[in-house]
Amino acid sequence: MNGFGDAPIFLDVTRLLHRLTRGRRPTGVDRVCLAYVQHFHHRAQAMVIWGGVALGFSPSASVAIFDWLAGWEDGERIISLASPLGAVLKWPLRTVPAGSWVLNMGHSGLDQRSYHGWLRRKNIRLLVMVHDLIPITHPQFCQAGAAKRHAQRMGLILEQAEGIVSNSRHTAQMLDDHARQAGALVPPVAVIPLGAKKHWNVCEDAPGAAAGPYFVMVGTLEPRKNHAFVLHLWQRMLDEWRAADIPHLLVIGQIGWMCGGVVHQLRTDERLKQVVHLITDCDDARLGHYVHHAQAMLFPSHAEGYGLPLLEAMDLGVPVLASPLPTFHEMAGMVPDYLDLGDEDAWLEAILDYAQPASARREAQLRRLQGFSAPRWADHFTEFENFVSRL
Repeated sequence: MNGFGDAPIFLDVTRLLHRLTRGRRPTGVDRVCLAYVQHFHHRAQAMVIWGGVALGFSPSASVAIFDWLAGWEDGERIISLASPLGAVLKWPLRTVPAGSWVLNMGHSGLDQRSYHGWLRRKNIRLLVMVHDLIPITHPQFCQAGAAKRHAQRMGLILEQAEGIVSNSRHTAQMLDDHARQAGALVPPVAVIPLGAKKHWNVCEDAPGAAAGPYFVMVGTLEPRKNHAFVLHLWQRMLDEWRAADIPHLLVIGQIGWMCGGVVHQLRTDERLKQVVHLITDCDDARLGHYVHHAQAMLFPSHAEGYGLPLLEAMDLGVPVLASPLPTFHEMAGMVPDYLDLGDEDAWLEAILDYAQPASARREAQLRRLQGFSAPRWADHFTEFENFVSRL
């Protein structure tokens, strides 16, 4: 069933084009947006928020933009995309017709008054995804002003959205709590898990990033991800353990915000650099290689709305040591080893154990992983289309 009827469908690509043209690699939110690009490639037109105004591209320009965004996701070099994409972005833009469906999965413009007015004037049927409420619930881990902007986004979503997709029951509960505190009603919500990557083109001839056993952390460097905690663990290893017992750590992710101290430590502490390796520009093939051969992925986050790296590590059959967040329990059940962030010794004990060639604890998680099945994007979009048909 086509729940969209005959109304035009516009897919907001503002965030994706902004990041692509600045030479960034896709983050977790970007990859969710890109999954929607792939699914709606031949059914939707691209739109952007430009100077506070919503404008759409023609069908032919939209197909070209979607193709280049697919190349960006697949790791094609930014320089090869920039010139033709720049030409397309100069093509004429047009207004989005009244009564259109707009899919805004990256939150572009949702904190702007002009967007609010446009939705009302044009009777736009807005579909959004709420990824998390972390700037509101955990402002200490976010940039100045993030909590206010996110509250404005949530206010607009609660007032204007035709339907909301939530990536987890935990996120949906946080949204419900926020709405209740704000005295707002919640539009129809569908909790639909995000999909794991369908296949990893693991580059088996990738250069070895570490000699001997190693662990990985994957994600943008920002305070919420808790890199400082893990670096402290490795400092303790250097101070307390025999050198032969210290595994390596690959910190894989782009430089984010409020992480200057962590980045400085990673780049200047010569002793730490012998065992901890910062990789800020890693394509999917190398990432798949590094994760696939790791002893485990470390995920000591303070807060998460979902956690795609954790899901995809498990989908590759790689064990995970994680903080006991509600969303992790929802996604992964009792497969990972959950460790309290207040217990450094427990983390050190687990890392030492998992680094051993015959770790009974790691083998136990590998057995649990055999019964784990990650969600797929195909299932996500089946549920999404069913949700739209009920609106």
